[in-house]
Amino acid sequence: MDENLRRVMDRHEIEEVLARYCRALDRLDRPLLESCFHPDSQHNHSYKGPSSTFCDFAFEVLSSCVATHHQIGNISIRVRGDFAHTDCYFTAYHRLGDPPPPAFPGAKPGEDVMVGGRYIDRFERRDGVWKIIRRTGVHDWRRYEAPCDHGFYETPVDERGRRNHDDYVYDAEF
Repeated sequence: MDENLRRVMDRHEIEEVLARYCRALDRLDRPLLESCFHPDSQHNHSYKGPSSTFCDFAFEVLSSCVATHHQIGNISIRVRGDFAHTDCYFTAYHRLGDPPPPAFPGAKPGEDVMVGGRYIDRFERRDGVWKIIRRTGVHDWRRYEAPCDHGFYETPVDERGRRNHDDYVYDAEF
């Protein structure tokens, strides 16, 4: 494959993993989340250890939330052969349940917590597939606010996201 095309494809495949990670968190899709990491990967973002047990931690925290929304922004990707380093900005919203998860110290039940930061990852391509081998999460800011749903519940139900496989995105796949 042409070197320039390979670089574009590598970048695209890595960006897809980052997007899949956010979707997995917000739809509470455990297999999708696990698909982002190599089996021996390590995690250091509100949890330190194997990414396989990070998935347990993440689902415990997110399942105790009423709603979440993760999105990625600026992405810097540096590829060298079968390895890549990324610096990816994220913003995450969490509507906390009762009781709030311990991952948000000092939070009150029902509060909205917004976090901004970066995922600093090392990717590895194995058997032609890019996945995360090491993730470090850095928080640049965090904000706790009283909840506000002004106008949200006036939106038709079929236009609201769901935190499971009933979400429209699973019907839209082809």
